[in-house]
Amino acid sequence: MKTIISNKSFFKTSVKSLTIAGVFLSVVLFMSCSNEATIDELAADDTALIEQIESSSKTTVSVTSLPTATNTAFNGDLADSFVESVQLAQGFGYKVALITDNVSKSELKSNVYFSLSGKQLNDKDEHRNARRRECFNFVFPIDFIMPDNSSITLTSKEDWVLIKEWYQANPTVKTRPTFVFPINITLKDGTTQTILNQEELLVLKDSCRKNRDERKCVELVLPVSFTMPDANVITVNVREDFKLLREWHKANPTIKERGTLIFPVDVTFKDGTTTTIASELALRVANNSCKN
Repeated sequence: MKTIISNKSFFKTSVKSLTIAGVFLSVVLFMSCSNEATIDELAADDTALIEQIESSSKTTVSVTSLPTATNTAFNGDLADSFVESVQLAQGFGYKVALITDNVSKSELKSNVYFSLSGKQLNDKDEHRNARRRECFNFVFPIDFIMPDNSSITLTSKEDWVLIKEWYQANPTVKTRPTFVFPINITLKDGTTQTILNQEELLVLKDSCRKNRDERKCVELVLPVSFTMPDANVITVNVREDFKLLREWHKANPTIKERGTLIFPVDVTFKDGTTTTIASELALRVANNSCKN
């Protein structure tokens, strides 16, 4: 039998379907808007709470006074930092002063905030956030010499917790670890550079803070060789070979003297030009000529 659907029935069915679809769409849009509103409200609540903590009188309390829920942050995004001091704003939350061993950060000291329950508050203050901004990314692995002359190797950013665990096992030790140079880093523009010593690192971080070109003034053209304090010579043929210098220092943690670069060497400037440098003094002059 052939079924005949009247125009009237079809119209009623279509209207009903459209009505259901419209209700469903409205619910979805409402939920989406509600979620966005909730996120905005939570961010606003965090900002208001941080302002209350900042403006309130605070008392200094021990690190052990922090709620256990703060461990989530300290074992995660804050794994590269240790607590310098804790202040409690009664009825509002905690202001925690941090120091980091992560030299990629713009500043080694910064503040973070927690609610009374231990939730890390979302700080939108640009000045405070800039202190924890990364100037560059490490090319792992990187190495540290600990105060007992043992070494710790970090193979990823998650490994920062290894430094923290060492100090938890040695609570009376206050001296911080020593970074083992040279290190390879990646800048924001994607270029990879080798930092030979603390002086080069400080110049790089100063450029980062002032939003200048962060590239080194001069980059060594490989191969180059270094005479180590024990008179052995280490030759760096490719960038990865700089690990040979780190390995030497890890094997000789009590020797603070660095390897001496053997001159002459060729260097490349920021503008791409190359020249030959005959001495350590000439290399310093070349670096100073393009710092600004």
